[in-house]
Amino acid sequence: MRFGTGCVVLLALGLAIACGRQPSVPETASGNAQKLPFDRASRGSGVSPTNSLVPAATRMPEGTSIAIRLRAPLSSASAHAGGTFDGTVDEPVVDEGQALIPRGAAVVGRVLDARPSAGNERGYLRIALVSVQVSGKTVLVDTSSIFAKAGARDPAAAKGGAGKEVVLTADRRLTFHLVQAVDLP
Repeated sequence: MRFGTGCVVLLALGLAIACGRQPSVPETASGNAQKLPFDRASRGSGVSPTNSLVPAATRMPEGTSIAIRLRAPLSSASAHAGGTFDGTVDEPVVDEGQALIPRGAAVVGRVLDARPSAGNERGYLRIALVSVQVSGKTVLVDTSSIFAKAGARDPAAAKGGAGKEVVLTADRRLTFHLVQAVDLP
């Protein structure tokens, strides 16, 4: 039993001495020392770890105006809440000199509320934009709404029923404003 304990002590002592020694690494002259990859200077190409791999999005700020032209007429006599309408951007949307949306981009709007005329009540429409096509992608937007209520142009026409409906003709120009900023592709 003494022999086994002595062997274990000698083995442990030998391991402790071996682990405590510095490994023998040959010294090299400073002129021809090989540099490790992380000691090298950057070549300027490749991805920097501080740069994001996801490109920064172009942001269209809150309050941005979007002027459109309707593609087809819209009337309080036939429109219903939840219905849609189509149009095109009438002039480029620009922010700080950068064109965000080109002229002619397709837009889709929604009828928020509509009522045809009834009796002495005139018809009305409330509409807003819901999306715009940018770089081939549909971008959802939250815009201000436009409210239009029919008005009689002359008292004689009002008695005959004319002028009691809101009619927004094709090519009618309307301007909406973003309620919330949106990221563009």
